[in-house]
Amino acid sequence: MILVGVDAGSTKTKALAYDCDGNYLGEGLSGPGNPHDVGFTQAKRNVVEAINNATKGSFPDYVAIGFAGMDTAEDEMTFREYFKDVGKHVITVHDSVIALFSETFGEKGIVVISGTGSVVVAYDGKSFRRVGGRGWLLSDEGSAYWVAVNVLRWMQRVFDGLAEGDRLFDFLRERLRVNTHDDLVKWAYENQCKKDKVASITAIVSEAADLGVVRAKEFLIEGAEVLASRAAFLVERTGIRIVVLKGSMFRSKVYLDKFRETLARVGANAFPGDNPPEVGGLYLAARASGCNEVVDKLKGRSTTDKGQP
Repeated sequence: MILVGVDAGSTKTKALAYDCDGNYLGEGLSGPGNPHDVGFTQAKRNVVEAINNATKGSFPDYVAIGFAGMDTAEDEMTFREYFKDVGKHVITVHDSVIALFSETFGEKGIVVISGTGSVVVAYDGKSFRRVGGRGWLLSDEGSAYWVAVNVLRWMQRVFDGLAEGDRLFDFLRERLRVNTHDDLVKWAYENQCKKDKVASITAIVSEAADLGVVRAKEFLIEGAEVLASRAAFLVERTGIRIVVLKGSMFRSKVYLDKFRETLARVGANAFPGDNPPEVGGLYLAARASGCNEVVDKLKGRSTTDKGQP
């Protein structure tokens, strides 16, 4: 029996395959798997390609897919129907679920994902509760995209004379090749539909923060505080103190330190997860299939003991 866990993200799709005896079969990588970004047809092609790469072309028995962009009840039904034939038995969930279960393997916990977008999800052992994760227009607070938009708007104010430029302003102008106000406007609107391109500004800000640029640190700290407040809300509502951190924003020491400091105030221990999200998908596939050898092997990778007092 072949089991596959899939992380269908906005930038890439990754798959991990095992057999029911706990033997590793392979991994697969392909393009974006979020249907809202690339359309259902292309997303399905990418998911199938990643699965085939992982299984070496064998048709899988159980597949569990975590999707970016599965934000509404309608999405849940549509995604489930459209992807039901990529394996004999297919489970479709929000990507936050596999991100959490890649570390907790079905135990209680909270996951915070902060990359291009952001979301906070708590699991109490029975049900899930989500804060945010509804896309850039409605949420994604503290994410790379959110920080980048704040930075671009600040640059706009500087060009208008409403704010003062500084080392960060000069650093960004050089890296983005924005010499004039018109250059900024052109850059922003040429890339307005490219979430990853806009979000990439935050990596430049993080680089500046590592060089000691004060305003760069301020932008990152603001992002960490606003997202950590969402996580703190779920900590207090659920009583769960284990918080797993996932996503590129937590590579920034400034961001990570402020995030953990904020959550410590409500008695939570936040720690970066070690396992890729597709491991959580594999866990769901193994649990559904009754392949306990795989479940036990995956639980041996658990990092939730970091969250214990």
